[in-house]
Amino acid sequence: MRFAHFEFDPAADKLGEGPQSEVFRAVDTRLGRVVALKILRAHVEIDPSADDRFLREARQTSSLKHQNIAVVYEYGHDHGTSYIAMEHLEGRTLDKILKEQQLGLEEGVRIAQGVCSALAHVHEKGIVHRDLKPGNIMVLADGGVKLLDFGIARAKDELRITQQGMLVGTVLYMAPEQVRGQDVTTATDVFSLGAVLYHAWTGQLPFPGRSFPEVYMAILEARPRRPSEARPGLPGPLEQFLLRCMAPEASERHADARAALAALNAAADMVLGGDSGGATSLGSLAIQPAELVGGGTSAAQAFADALRADLSSELERVKGLSVAKTADAQADHELSLSLELSPSAGACEWTLATRTVAGVERHSERVEYRSADEWELQGGLARLVARGAKKRLQEVSLLPAAPVRDAAASVRHAKHAHNLLHRGTTKHLMAAISSFRRAMEADPTSALACAGMAEALVRKYLYWDGDEAFLDEARGQAAKALKLDPRCAEAHTSLGFAWHLSGHPSDAEREYRASIELDHGEWLAHRLLGALLLRRGNYKSAASFLRVAIAQKPAHIGSYDHLHMALQRLDRYEEAIETADEGIAAAKKHLSAAPDDQEARLSMALLHARIGAHDAARETVAAARALYPKDGYTSFQSACVLAVLGDLEEALAALVQAQERGYFVRSELYGNADLEVLRGLPGFQKLVV
Repeated sequence: MRFAHFEFDPAADKLGEGPQSEVFRAVDTRLGRVVALKILRAHVEIDPSADDRFLREARQTSSLKHQNIAVVYEYGHDHGTSYIAMEHLEGRTLDKILKEQQLGLEEGVRIAQGVCSALAHVHEKGIVHRDLKPGNIMVLADGGVKLLDFGIARAKDELRITQQGMLVGTVLYMAPEQVRGQDVTTATDVFSLGAVLYHAWTGQLPFPGRSFPEVYMAILEARPRRPSEARPGLPGPLEQFLLRCMAPEASERHADARAALAALNAAADMVLGGDSGGATSLGSLAIQPAELVGGGTSAAQAFADALRADLSSELERVKGLSVAKTADAQADHELSLSLELSPSAGACEWTLATRTVAGVERHSERVEYRSADEWELQGGLARLVARGAKKRLQEVSLLPAAPVRDAAASVRHAKHAHNLLHRGTTKHLMAAISSFRRAMEADPTSALACAGMAEALVRKYLYWDGDEAFLDEARGQAAKALKLDPRCAEAHTSLGFAWHLSGHPSDAEREYRASIELDHGEWLAHRLLGALLLRRGNYKSAASFLRVAIAQKPAHIGSYDHLHMALQRLDRYEEAIETADEGIAAAKKHLSAAPDDQEARLSMALLHARIGAHDAARETVAAARALYPKDGYTSFQSACVLAVLGDLEEALAALVQAQERGYFVRSELYGNADLEVLRGLPGFQKLVV
């Protein structure tokens, strides 16, 4: 069909319709671009204001320039009616998504931030939207969010185009003053924003009813069910945000969307953690027990021990430095102390030994402090030593110090370690760390060995109760690898992995992309970046990276599971099923050669669960748990499979078991969508604390 200078098929290209208009996917024959063509229905001629509102929508939207608002290209007339040509978007409206599934918490917050940012721009332009609803929010295939439909929006100082007392908008998400037909403000939009997000985050309407009068009265009472009751386990900061937005009186709400966005970001930071950069790693430091010159009394020994503890506390506050818990820990720096005590005075000679390319570099200084107060003397000496040590730490290199001994042996040990590392269990992790150590001993200048050790230490953080000392040590090892070889892609991958698990996705993405730029065959960077983009909602890009990961490493079955989920969210269901089948086949083939690979086995179980092969999934989980009954990783991944299967109590028990065995489950409680179904169970909240 030809309409003005656009062409489309009225049946095949229809994108949507409403009482006033229809929307088609059309080709602009002048510019050769695809647009969304919104055409005013012919029958609205009986409504003289219909075309005025249509023109108004075009003018309002075209004045808005924001990444989360669809772009209007033009307005015109043809076939006796009006049209608006706008940006064509690939995605689904939020109302359609909510009919199919409940959003994960992280995804729900991300969508909310996009909508809130768009609405803030609208309010800053002096416009009130007046019709916020899930159907006017588009979630794109790349994870982006767009606010749509400004058909009844109006400027704050514009004369009203409807009579006093007339309802304009979608009643389910209206503010009380809007239901009463009173004048609306930016605070009215904030109420609707809260109502829409209530629905998105809980899966339930804030003001349900079987008829218009029931909904009308429920809104006027403005007493929705508490969000944490509608979705048990919804974090308190997010609940308080919703309740503030939906306060009955406009004066009690956030004044506009900019204020609401600031409150939302603050709540998200409290629940999900911030996303900021980190300091340069200074490596790890081991502090030796203080040596008493000429011996000493038990009181003098107690003083020496307390001084060491104070010094440790001082240096733990240095950004980028990891202070080892024990004196015999393997570390980049070693600080030794020689202490002389006399009445009302003390002297400490400290030596910082650092492993560098040239060998072990040592730097010594002597400090003295006088005070009759023992506590002041102790604190003064600690501060002086810490000050000197901090300065020295900034000056020295962190590179390991030994000449190449056996490069070939180092490569063999590193490859063996990488093979073990991705089999999943704690046993495999520890064996991998041992092999990486042998690789580093064979060739301390091996960037590959250092980068591999960094990845192993990140996994150790996950398996050892989230001890951040392992992340610090991992960053130190990755930094060494990059100093040895600035083009070491694996080092960037390991750095990204460390940022990823510590809640800094932007830093993680930067490192993953740097890794891929250096080596397009770096499968793990593709795998981890795909997983990160999947969690962010950028399903299209996630699928691309995950396909490369599978092509490079077909035996890593987790990549198939993530690709399956990305394809499902893109509505490419047949491809998703094919991917699951391919992953299951690859897992069976791999397990015949490596029957102890728990990553492959439990990822296969997840794929079985996702395609409805529940018996096969349960059998696979049972086999995995029988093979490694005391392994935390096995318990955690089993919990994810059982949650997908709907075996909620058993899933929660496995999750508790994983935590008891040292697995840092809290790192996944908000971001892992498979675990969302457990949030309402009483025992789930105990895991968050």
